Amino acid sequence: MITVHSKPSIEPHRKSGWELVLWTGDAFDYSTPFRDILTDIAAVLNRDAPTSVELPGYEAMEDDVRGVLRFGNESIGIYYEHSLSYLSLMSESPKTLNKICDRLQPLVALAA
Repeated sequence: MITVHSKPSIEPHRKSGWELVLWTGDAFDYSTPFRDILTDIAAVLNRDAPTSVELPGYEAMEDDVRGVLRFGNESIGIYYEHSLSYLSLMSESPKTLNKICDRLQPLVALAA
Protein backbone atom coordinates (compact mmCIF):
# COMPACT_ATOMS: atom_id res chain seq x y z
CA MET A 1 0.00 0.00 0.00
CA ILE A 2 1.21 3.52 -0.83
CA THR A 3 -0.02 6.06 1.70
CA VAL A 4 -0.35 9.61 0.39
CA HIS A 5 -1.49 12.88 1.97
CA SER A 6 -3.58 13.97 -1.01
CA LYS A 7 -5.06 12.31 -4.05
CA PRO A 8 -2.42 11.72 -6.75
CA SER A 9 -2.66 14.35 -9.46
CA ILE A 10 -1.28 14.97 -12.92
CA GLU A 11 -0.11 18.54 -13.39
CA PRO A 12 1.92 20.51 -15.91
CA HIS A 13 5.58 20.30 -14.93
CA ARG A 14 7.15 23.69 -14.25
CA LYS A 15 9.86 23.15 -16.89
CA SER A 16 8.15 21.02 -19.56
CA GLY A 17 5.79 18.11 -19.96
CA TRP A 18 3.68 16.67 -17.16
CA GLU A 19 4.14 15.10 -13.75
CA LEU A 20 2.24 12.64 -11.61
CA VAL A 21 2.57 13.94 -8.05
CA LEU A 22 2.45 11.75 -4.93
CA TRP A 23 2.78 13.47 -1.53
CA THR A 24 4.12 10.43 0.30
CA GLY A 25 5.08 11.51 3.81
CA ASP A 26 5.87 14.32 6.18
CA ALA A 27 8.38 17.02 5.34
CA PHE A 28 11.96 16.13 6.32
CA ASP A 29 10.97 12.58 7.29
CA TYR A 30 13.93 10.61 6.00
CA SER A 31 12.21 7.35 6.95
CA THR A 32 9.66 7.73 4.12
CA PRO A 33 10.43 4.62 2.04
CA PHE A 34 10.31 6.20 -1.41
CA ARG A 35 12.65 3.57 -2.87
CA ASP A 36 10.28 0.82 -1.67
CA ILE A 37 7.34 2.81 -3.07
CA LEU A 38 9.04 2.92 -6.47
CA THR A 39 9.67 -0.84 -6.28
CA ASP A 40 5.94 -1.37 -5.59
CA ILE A 41 5.01 0.93 -8.48
CA ALA A 42 7.32 -0.98 -10.83
CA ALA A 43 5.84 -4.33 -9.72
CA VAL A 44 2.31 -3.15 -10.54
CA LEU A 45 3.31 -1.65 -13.89
CA ASN A 46 5.30 -4.76 -14.80
CA ARG A 47 1.97 -6.56 -15.25
CA ASP A 48 1.38 -4.41 -18.37
CA ALA A 49 4.89 -3.96 -19.73
CA PRO A 50 8.47 -4.65 -18.68
CA THR A 51 9.28 -2.09 -15.97
CA SER A 52 12.42 -1.16 -14.07
CA VAL A 53 13.64 1.58 -11.75
CA GLU A 54 17.05 3.21 -12.11
CA LEU A 55 18.21 5.25 -9.10
CA PRO A 56 21.62 6.31 -7.81
CA GLY A 57 23.01 4.41 -4.84
CA TYR A 58 21.57 5.20 -1.42
CA GLU A 59 23.18 8.02 0.56
CA ALA A 60 22.38 8.86 4.19
CA MET A 61 20.20 11.98 4.43
CA GLU A 62 19.75 11.95 0.65
CA ASP A 63 17.52 14.61 -0.88
CA ASP A 64 16.67 15.63 -4.43
CA VAL A 65 17.02 12.09 -5.78
CA ARG A 66 16.61 11.72 -9.54
CA GLY A 67 16.21 8.58 -11.59
CA VAL A 68 14.32 6.87 -14.39
CA LEU A 69 11.34 4.52 -14.44
CA ARG A 70 11.41 2.42 -17.59
CA PHE A 71 7.87 1.33 -18.48
CA GLY A 72 7.77 -0.59 -21.73
CA ASN A 73 9.30 1.76 -24.31
CA GLU A 74 8.71 4.81 -22.11
CA SER A 75 11.31 6.58 -19.96
CA ILE A 76 9.59 8.33 -17.06
CA GLY A 77 11.65 10.77 -15.01
CA ILE A 78 11.70 10.22 -11.24
CA TYR A 79 12.27 12.99 -8.72
CA TYR A 80 12.01 12.59 -4.96
CA GLU A 81 12.59 15.29 -2.38
CA HIS A 82 12.70 14.23 1.28
CA SER A 83 12.40 17.81 2.49
CA LEU A 84 8.87 17.87 1.03
CA SER A 85 8.15 14.10 0.80
CA TYR A 86 7.27 14.74 -2.81
CA LEU A 87 7.49 11.96 -5.41
CA SER A 88 7.14 13.04 -9.01
CA LEU A 89 6.94 10.87 -12.12
CA MET A 90 7.55 13.03 -15.20
CA SER A 91 6.71 12.51 -18.85
CA GLU A 92 5.98 14.49 -21.97
CA SER A 93 2.82 12.37 -22.30
CA PRO A 94 -0.11 12.98 -19.95
CA LYS A 95 -1.67 9.85 -21.45
CA THR A 96 1.21 7.72 -20.14
CA LEU A 97 0.93 9.30 -16.68
CA ASN A 98 -2.84 8.72 -16.66
CA LYS A 99 -2.23 5.05 -17.48
CA ILE A 100 0.27 4.80 -14.62
CA CYS A 101 -2.08 6.61 -12.23
CA ASP A 102 -4.95 4.27 -13.16
CA ARG A 103 -2.79 1.20 -12.51
CA LEU A 104 -1.71 2.58 -9.13
CA GLN A 105 -5.21 3.32 -7.81
CA PRO A 106 -5.59 -0.05 -6.00
CA LEU A 107 -2.24 0.58 -4.21
CA VAL A 108 -2.91 4.16 -3.10
CA ALA A 109 -4.57 5.09 0.21
CA LEU A 110 -5.12 8.54 1.66
CA ALA A 111 -3.55 9.06 5.08
CA ALA A 112 -6.08 9.50 7.86
